[in-house]
Amino acid sequence: MRFSRSLGAFAAATALTAGLVAARRAPAPDEPLVVSTAWLAAHLNDPSIVVIQVEHDDSYDKGHIPGARALSYMDIVTSRGGLGSEVPSPDQIRDAFEKLGVSDQSRVIAYASEGPMASRALFTLDYIGHERFAMLDGGLEQWRAEGRPVTRDVPAVTRGHLTAQAHPERIATADWITTHLGKPGLSLIDTRTDGEYVGAGERHGMPSAGHIAGARQLEWEQLFRGGDSPLLKDRSELQRLYAARVNAGDTVATYCWVGYRASMTYFIARYLGYPVKLYDGSYQDWQARKLPVRAGATP
Repeated sequence: MRFSRSLGAFAAATALTAGLVAARRAPAPDEPLVVSTAWLAAHLNDPSIVVIQVEHDDSYDKGHIPGARALSYMDIVTSRGGLGSEVPSPDQIRDAFEKLGVSDQSRVIAYASEGPMASRALFTLDYIGHERFAMLDGGLEQWRAEGRPVTRDVPAVTRGHLTAQAHPERIATADWITTHLGKPGLSLIDTRTDGEYVGAGERHGMPSAGHIAGARQLEWEQLFRGGDSPLLKDRSELQRLYAARVNAGDTVATYCWVGYRASMTYFIARYLGYPVKLYDGSYQDWQARKLPVRAGATP
């Protein structure tokens, strides 16, 4: 009887712990994946908020949102198997974010001078199971335009403690795509330029012969208002863009050349509530495998 009670207590404790972990890892219903500059200004002193500026140069040193921490883009990508922009190991990702003070309870707000750097950072968090994150709509450009304070001061940071576990279901592989290609349940989005999509252009000297059959094109810049505005289009407009390319009930798989630009169409698909995967190797991997492509404007 005593042993049985001990087992029961252990089971209850285990269930409680599992529930707490699940509650900690899942985003709250009132935590949208996109936040405004006004929202951030009102929450800037919240100790659970970690603001991150993702860059590949010295932009951070020239001025950033007060309290923001600098994350080098190169810390969230790695080379593997001849591909130059692969998701790092969970340990590498954990180390990069823990150095910035990110813990399991932290809500990360990311921005960058170019949108895909921020979306790629958020994708890496998604990959390790940390779902408390959001993109700052308009980023530093919108923050400055509204006359909000900018600083060059580097905040003191206490290293965080972040749980990191790989979630390979976030990633579409070439094998997964070929298995599902042409069948109900998959909608492919090609996040490349017109020339790359039709097979008449190139990316950094690497020519494209076309696109994966069935893929519909959606450049990441189309998700933004454009002109003088760095803001995303309204949610209803984003929904129309995806509804024109995604069949109801399908899983979305996004790709570009290496998985950089496609991280933005991945992020917005997730924001809109689609089941979504990022083809991390993207066209570079597809081409290296000598898999078939389709030239021209037809999906």
